[in-house]
Amino acid sequence: MSLSYDLHSHSSASDGCLSPTELVHYAQQQGVDVLALTDHDITSGISEAKQAADTLGLNVIAGVEISVIWRKQTLHILGLNIEPENVDLLAGLDKIRQARLWRAQEMGRRLDKAGFPGIYEAAKATANGENVTRTHFARVLIEQGHAKDMKQVFKRFIVQGKPGYVAGEWAEMAQALEWIKNAGGVSVIAHPARYKLSATKMRLMIDEFMQVGGQGI
Repeated sequence: MSLSYDLHSHSSASDGCLSPTELVHYAQQQGVDVLALTDHDITSGISEAKQAADTLGLNVIAGVEISVIWRKQTLHILGLNIEPENVDLLAGLDKIRQARLWRAQEMGRRLDKAGFPGIYEAAKATANGENVTRTHFARVLIEQGHAKDMKQVFKRFIVQGKPGYVAGEWAEMAQALEWIKNAGGVSVIAHPARYKLSATKMRLMIDEFMQVGGQGI
């Protein structure tokens, strides 16, 4: 019997729309047998997701999606099968969330100056969890009629050179992989096609990822 896996999902603990419980129920309805909850830089939703999964016969893999910087390029690394309460991992993720908070506040300040006041406060109200992400900003800008969809928001407001762009201050790749290793997890490059790297840079990135202990893509 073959199983259906989804190894990359977000809940409202980061930038997803569904609570961990709702996400697990939705996954089960869609025929998923094994679901990895990989919220951005936080593990607080895993316990709730596992409790919900126990009642449905669905297997939840504890995971996380860590923001890293590689040669001035932001990448996302999944940690799968982690111990969500690992001290080293939690300390590292806390530093990243502090950087996220500063970035979100700075995005709000820059959008205020550009003539779009109150976006940070609205994004913070939209976020159910600790993280206020670019996705929350995007939802607010769409709701207020400043853009028609996510693609337009990022193009007009959140890419480099636009009023809401603020570079992230993330973990180094080797550092993030060390946290995942210490938590007993497997390191995986998330959505590689989104990084707009040349073929040469992609090979270089994957090679360096493997050299510091990366295991999947």
